[in-house]
Amino acid sequence: MSRVDVLVSARDNLSVKFMEFTRIASRKRYATFFEGEDEKYYSVRINNIRPDIKWSGINSGGKSKVIELRRKVRNHSAYFNYPCMFFMDSDFDENNELKEHEDVYITPCYSIENLFVSPDTLCRILSAEFGITDSHEDQNCYGKAMSIFEKTKNAFIEAIRPFNYLIRELRLLEKKGEVGGRLNINNLNFDDLIKLELGSVAKIYDESQPKSIFPELPENISVDFTNSADYFVNTPEALWFRGKQNLEFFRIFLTRLKEDRCRKNNRLIFKNKSSVKLHLTKGNCISELSQYADTPPCLKSYLESRRSLSSAA
Repeated sequence: MSRVDVLVSARDNLSVKFMEFTRIASRKRYATFFEGEDEKYYSVRINNIRPDIKWSGINSGGKSKVIELRRKVRNHSAYFNYPCMFFMDSDFDENNELKEHEDVYITPCYSIENLFVSPDTLCRILSAEFGITDSHEDQNCYGKAMSIFEKTKNAFIEAIRPFNYLIRELRLLEKKGEVGGRLNINNLNFDDLIKLELGSVAKIYDESQPKSIFPELPENISVDFTNSADYFVNTPEALWFRGKQNLEFFRIFLTRLKEDRCRKNNRLIFKNKSSVKLHLTKGNCISELSQYADTPPCLKSYLESRRSLSSAA
């Protein structure tokens, strides 16, 4: 597909999404714009925090599409003040201009996926899905699970650190037009980057050879990590490293934990064998774990600040 075809397709898709918005507005519902499938995370939180709001979601595509749709809505004479919510990931962007808009919510971390990878999330999953807590008769198993999670997560963070330096630098080079297009990082296989077991992580990739990770990169490309190393100083990496890889780490960790719980013999963590019904499919992990993920205070504040439906246009 030529560049012209891509631009025409993007314009047409924008028009389709805008028409979807107008149908929502005609039904006097809140129009809620999401990046990709992020509605899977936000839906239960909108409904719980603002049950008075009747809303419909629009899968806008990527962040740039949400931004373009907001511009189109807010520049329209009939809809410039219509009640809408625009949800976006922070990514590695500055976002200073976006933060000025009261109808925009930006994650307080790289993306929504980062809100899954926390001790609190694991605690909720252990209680609901594995049947153990710090007050349970198997509280020693709970302690082991939490401890090995911290050990494995710390090892993962160290192993994935150079990858995040590389990705951030490549994104900056993309903006300068020095890598010949935008890399599709979502096509990366986690298993080509990291090998993960309970308590251990092995780094497989070589960040010093970017083309070995992204074959589409120009020959002899050189990437300096100094700027990104400084960027992440004193930054909680579990929140600010790229969310897709962080969530996949968590999914695989839970899969290993589930295997240990269901194993007949030679269990590493759990004293007793038990079934775990939690599904951990790669393609639907956000839906399966959404109820257990963290809800940042700023999201609660944002939703509470939205106008009631009765004041809709």
